[in-house]
Amino acid sequence: MTLTLLLQRPIAILTSVVGLLVLGFVVVRSLPISSLPETAIPKISVQVNAPNVAAQALENTVVRPLRNQLLQVNQLKDIQSQTQDGSATIELDFEYGTNVDLTYIEVNEKIDQISNLLPRELERPQVLKASVTDIPVFYLSVVPKRENNLELATFVRSVLKRRIEQLPQVAFVDVSGYAAAELGIYPNWRLMQSLNLQEENLKRILQSNNLNLGSVLIQDGQYQYNIRFLSEVRTKEDVENIYFRHEGQVLQLKDIAAVRLQKKAARGSYLFNGREAIVLAVRKQADAQLFALKKEFETLLTAFENDYPDLEFQVSNDQSELLAVSIDNLRTSLLYGACFAIVVMFLFFRSWKAPLLIAVAIPVSLMITLLLFYFFEISINIISLSGLILGVGLMIDNAIIVIENVQQYRQMGYERTAACAKGTNEVIRPLLSSALTTCSVFLPLIFLSGLAGTLFYDQAVSITIALFASLLVAYILLPTLFRLLLKKEKTEQQAQPSYITVSNFYTRSVDIVLRYRWIFLLVFIGLVGVIYFPFQQLSQETFPPLTRKALSLEIDWNESLALEENERRVRQVLKNLESNFDFSTTFVGEQQFLLENESGKGNQANILLFLDQIEDEFIPKIQTYFAQQFPYTQLKIEPLKNIFDQIFSSQTAPLIIHLQKNNTAELPNPSEVQTVVDFYQQQGIATNIPLLKEQYEIAILREKVLLYNLSYEAVFQKLQSLFDTYELGTLKTSSDYIPIAVATQSTALYERMTNAQIYNTKGQEFPLQQFVEVKKTQAYQQIYAGKTGVNIPLAIPVFQENLIKESKNYLRENTNLSASFSGQVFEDQQNVRELSVILGISLLLLYLILAAQFESLLQPFIVMLTVPIGLAGAVATLWFFNQSINLISIIGMIVMSGIVVNDAILKVDMMNRLRKKYDLITAIHGAGIRRLKPILMTSITTILALMPILFASGLGAELQRPLAYAVIGGLVVGTISSLYFIPLIYKTFHK
Repeated sequence: MTLTLLLQRPIAILTSVVGLLVLGFVVVRSLPISSLPETAIPKISVQVNAPNVAAQALENTVVRPLRNQLLQVNQLKDIQSQTQDGSATIELDFEYGTNVDLTYIEVNEKIDQISNLLPRELERPQVLKASVTDIPVFYLSVVPKRENNLELATFVRSVLKRRIEQLPQVAFVDVSGYAAAELGIYPNWRLMQSLNLQEENLKRILQSNNLNLGSVLIQDGQYQYNIRFLSEVRTKEDVENIYFRHEGQVLQLKDIAAVRLQKKAARGSYLFNGREAIVLAVRKQADAQLFALKKEFETLLTAFENDYPDLEFQVSNDQSELLAVSIDNLRTSLLYGACFAIVVMFLFFRSWKAPLLIAVAIPVSLMITLLLFYFFEISINIISLSGLILGVGLMIDNAIIVIENVQQYRQMGYERTAACAKGTNEVIRPLLSSALTTCSVFLPLIFLSGLAGTLFYDQAVSITIALFASLLVAYILLPTLFRLLLKKEKTEQQAQPSYITVSNFYTRSVDIVLRYRWIFLLVFIGLVGVIYFPFQQLSQETFPPLTRKALSLEIDWNESLALEENERRVRQVLKNLESNFDFSTTFVGEQQFLLENESGKGNQANILLFLDQIEDEFIPKIQTYFAQQFPYTQLKIEPLKNIFDQIFSSQTAPLIIHLQKNNTAELPNPSEVQTVVDFYQQQGIATNIPLLKEQYEIAILREKVLLYNLSYEAVFQKLQSLFDTYELGTLKTSSDYIPIAVATQSTALYERMTNAQIYNTKGQEFPLQQFVEVKKTQAYQQIYAGKTGVNIPLAIPVFQENLIKESKNYLRENTNLSASFSGQVFEDQQNVRELSVILGISLLLLYLILAAQFESLLQPFIVMLTVPIGLAGAVATLWFFNQSINLISIIGMIVMSGIVVNDAILKVDMMNRLRKKYDLITAIHGAGIRRLKPILMTSITTILALMPILFASGLGAELQRPLAYAVIGGLVVGTISSLYFIPLIYKTFHK
C-alpha cells in the first residue's frame, strides 16, 4: 500500500532523487582519496642513535635500561629490540584496539623518566608511531650533474623540501642521501706542544665562546625594550677568530689550528644509476586526495626542471598505481556490467524500456553510495573500492530482478500501477534477505584481530552501503520510472497465470531430476566431495602474481665494509647489469630518513632496478654473477613491494628458536650456538648462526695510565680524536646545527696509533700505543632481545610438530642454554582459530536471516546447501587455470556465493508463495518458470561482464583475473544448482 501511494507521486520521488544526486556530486569532490584507509597500527618504535658506540656497549648502557623501562607500558603485547654498532631499534607491539595516541604519550613519558640514567652525550631516543598512510606515496630522486656537495644538501633541504611541503596535500617530506656538514679543527700539534696546549683546552675555548647570555628589559621613557646579549659563534670565520688567553699571551684559534667546513663522514648514501644523489620521500595528508596531490606535484616537478637545469629529477616507487587500477576496475565493472545488462535485457524483453532503466539505476545507486561514504567517514581507497566493485554486480542483479518481475505482472494483465507495486513488493523481501545474507559474510570480518580486521572495516561497510542503496533505488525509483514508461491501457487479468500450465524443455528436465532424485542428489554431493583434491593442490598467497616494473636486490655483503667499498661493489653490480634495466636507485648503508623504522646497516645495500618487464633469465643471471664475484654475500631478490606487500607480507620464519644462557643475562657465545645449529643440520633442517663480524677491541691499560700520571678520560678522548669521533661542540648557524670535531689526516688504524702522542699532567709526552692494547675479535652483527632479555634467534624454514619438544630436550641435556619459541606458525594458528569462529558466526547469521525470511527452521538449509556447490565450481576453475587461493579469488567466491544465494532465496520464496494455492510439483514448476529468466539474466550478465578480463593484459587484468575465474566457474555450476538442485532439495525436504 505504501509503495502504491509513492508511485502516485512521481514528481516528488524524482526531485528527491535529483537532490540526492546533486549532494552526491558535491560530496564526491571532497571525499579523501588514499591508497589505504587511515588506520593506526598498534606498533611504536623507539630509535636510538649513538654513532661510534659498539653494539654490546649500546645494549648494556642504553637499550637494556630502556627495554626494562618500557615493559611497564600499558597493554604491551610484545617488545623486541635489535642493536647494532651505532644504532638500535626497539619495537613495541600492542593489542589491536589500543589507543595509539595515548600510548605514544606514555612511551615518551617512560623515556623521560629514565633519561637521567642514560649517557649524557646520547641524543634523546626518537619515538615513532606507525600508520598505513605513513608509507611514502612516491620517492623523488634529485641527481646533481656535478658533485653532491654541502651546498646541494642545504638547497634540497631548505628549498626543494619546503616547496613540496607547501602543497596542501603533503604532510611531510623525508630526506636521505644528503651530505652533512662538519667543522673540522686541524690542530698544529707541534705548536700546541710548545705552548703546552691539549684537546681539553680546545674544548674549553669553544664552549666559553659559544654562550647565549640571555636578555634584559630596559625602559626608555614610555617605551620598553628587550636587549639580548649574544656571544655565539655562527660562521667558520667566527670560529677562526676566537680569542683566548694562554700563559700571558692573547691568541686566536686560527693561530694554533686550521678550520675547515667539510663533509661529515657518512654512514650511508643514496645512488641513482650509480651516481650520488638525494632522495625525498613524500608522505600524504590523511584526508587529502591522492590524485590531486599527484597532479599538483607533477606541475611543481615541471617547475623544478625548468628552474634548476643543473639537477635531474626522477619519480619512483609510485604507490598510487594500485589505487588507479582499482578505480579503473570499478569503471570497467560499471561499463561492462551496464552494457551487457542492457544487451541481455533487450534480447530477453525485445524492448528499450528495461535497458534504459538499468542505465539509470546503476549510476544513481553508485552516487547515493558515495554520498553515504561521506556520512560514514569512509575514504575512497583500494579496500572500499573493492567493496564497491562487489556491490556493482549486485546492484545490476537487483535492478534486473525487479524489472523482470514487474514485467511478468504486466504480462498477466495487471494495470501499470498495480503491476509495478505488486511486482516490486513480491521480490523486495527476498532481495532484502539476500542483501542481509551477503552482509552476514562480510561484517564479521571486522572482528578479525590484527591489521586485516581494521582494514576490512571499509570493505564491509562499503558493500553494505552499496547493497542498501541499490535496494532503495530498486524499491522506489525503478517502479516509479517503469510506471511512467508503461502505457496506460488496462488488459484483462488472467484467472490463472499461464505459467502454471506451461510445459517446456526446462520443466521436463526438472521432472527427470525429480524422478531420479537420489541419483542426482549423489551427483551433487559427489561434486562437492571430489573438489577437496584440487583444493589441496592450489597454492596459497596474499595476492596473485602481478607484473612488477621493478626488482629489489637486498644485499648483505657479510663483511665489515667501509661505505666507499660498499658503493664500489654496488657500481660494479650495476655496470654488469646496466643493459637490462631503465634506471636504478640504491640505498647504501644507513639512511637519514626520520620516519623509517629500519635505517639499514653499513654492510648492506638495497638496489631497485626499474624495467618494463622482468625476463625469465634475468634473475638467474644476477644470482650467477653474485655466486662468482661475491660468494659469501647474502642475496634476496624479489619484485618491488607494493603497498599491500609492505603491510600484509610477513617476513617471519615459520618457527624461530630464541636461545638464551641459563641463569645469566649474557649472550651465548658463537661456539655454543654453532653446536645447536649442527644438531638441527644433522636432522636435515637448514638454519644458520646469525651473521658475525670482525672488530677491534681496544683496552686502556689502567695501571700504566696511573703510573705515568695520565687520566683514563684523557686517553679515551685522545682515542676518540684519532678516529674522527671527538666532538668539541656545535656551531649554531641560521639554519642548522653543525658539529665541531677534532679531525685527523691519517686513515690507517695502526698508523694513527703509532704516530699519536699524549701528554700527562706534568706536560710530559708519551707514545699513545704504550697505554692501550689492541686485538681482533668476532662478535654478532646484531644483538636481539625480547621480554626475557638478549637472545640468539635461529630461523627454522620448515615447521615440524615434534621439533619444539626435541629442541627442549636437546638443550636441557647437552647445553647450558634454554629456548623460547615464536614464528609465523603461531600467528597462523591464531588466525585459523579466529577465522573458524568468524565462519561459525557468519553461518549462524545466515541461518537466522533465512529462518526469519521463510518462517521455517528447515528451509534455510535448502539455500545454504547451494553455496558449497558453487564453491566447488569456483575451486575447480581456479585449479584448471593454474590460479591460487588469494584475497582476490576469495572475494570472487564471496561475490559468486551472494549471487547464487540470491537466486536460491528468490526461487524458494516463490515456491512457498505458490504452494499456498497449488500442489508441490505445480509450485516447483511454476517457481522455476517465474524465476528462469532472472536467474539466467543475472548469471549471463555477470559472466559476460567478466569475460573480457580473461583476455586482457596489464596490471588491472592480472589483479582481477582470479576473481573472474572464481565467479565464472562458480556461477556456471551455481546456476545449474539453482535451476535443478533447489527443486530437488525442496521436494526432498517437503516430501
